[in-house]
Amino acid sequence: MGGVTLRVADAAVASMAAAAARRVGGVVGARADLAAELVRVTISVRFGDNCRDVAEAVQRGATQTLAELAGRTALVEVTVAELVLR
Repeated sequence: MGGVTLRVADAAVASMAAAAARRVGGVVGARADLAAELVRVTISVRFGDNCRDVAEAVQRGATQTLAELAGRTALVEVTVAELVLR
């Protein structure tokens, strides 16, 4: 019997990473893109939240989500692009 091959498109992987980032407290907006095995997540953080802590939580969440849902191990790079007053 043959095995099943699963291929998750890059756009779907990026969408999963962005969705995982949006679930983190303090994240107001997120987008992601892929470059080989690097997933770049760009986030907007609510003013007053610790940017480093939020970015680390996004990195952990995106890494875990990609492993669980896509079966992919990826390096996740997080950039805080904006602070939002809300």
